[in-house]
Amino acid sequence: MTVVEKAPEVQIRSQSNTGLILDPKDITFEDLIGDTVIVRVKVRNAGEQRSSPTRVRLESAPFGAFVPWRRLAVLPVPPLEPGESRELSVVGTRPHPTPLGDFDRVPPMSVLTALSASSDEPAPRPATGFAALLDLMRKQGTSRPANYSTVKQPVLPSDLWDLLGRGQPHWAGNINVFVGNRAVERHIAKALRIYPGRTNLAMFVVGGPGKRDAYAFELVGLESDWNAALHDVTGAKTLVVGSSDEPVQERQWVDAARGMMLVALAVRPPETCDEGKLEVHVTRRSCGRTAMVEFNLDPTAQGAGCYVV
Repeated sequence: MTVVEKAPEVQIRSQSNTGLILDPKDITFEDLIGDTVIVRVKVRNAGEQRSSPTRVRLESAPFGAFVPWRRLAVLPVPPLEPGESRELSVVGTRPHPTPLGDFDRVPPMSVLTALSASSDEPAPRPATGFAALLDLMRKQGTSRPANYSTVKQPVLPSDLWDLLGRGQPHWAGNINVFVGNRAVERHIAKALRIYPGRTNLAMFVVGGPGKRDAYAFELVGLESDWNAALHDVTGAKTLVVGSSDEPVQERQWVDAARGMMLVALAVRPPETCDEGKLEVHVTRRSCGRTAMVEFNLDPTAQGAGCYVV
């Protein structure tokens, strides 16, 4: 059955402050020192009247689509004049779990089991890395990020690459922001190193444990001389896919009988390539919603990057 394309929601408006909007591109996150990540959110008043004081709620999840969220922070939004915007931020700890093993030896279900377990763990006490961050700011004569949360430092979900011993300089994950009862999400792997002329493998999670559903996928944004395909590796022995493995057919329902799926993205760029951006649009059948998973692929990026076959 072919899926009717549904464009991802591009902005949100609260019921109590109908002029406040937030675009997915206004959600950004950047790694700092001491295993910390700063999450920034820019809220704008697009209305004709001054907004009232309010709050935004931030949630986080492992990298993917329709993955269970966990609370990250609640940030205050001051009154904004028409056309005025305000950047809010919170610093969270990036955990570094014990690797499950090598990319070509770990069963995908082991990765999903580890992610399910970590999502239920309570957030630990503030890490020492945050104190190191503040100490560096004092030494450099800089101040704390404006409007960042002063409550106990939250903890982000584990990065998929960390679980496989291929840690990247940039945390890859999901951030969800609520203004009122409406939400906007961003799911991105930023500056992921890619190897020209080779088949590169990356991955992301779809769905939640025990929530059987069906999903459809569509690849958007790559140049015509880049080849890309998606593979459902949930029941496979390892994460590695080969040329003989059948890819997922775009815009066709794929049943997630186990609830969560682990999807491999196989990308082969040309021998000479610049930075490439790819969006995977994931539609869930039960609700008809579409989520967008972003990959920023860069041959000059730092870190181990994609797994090469």
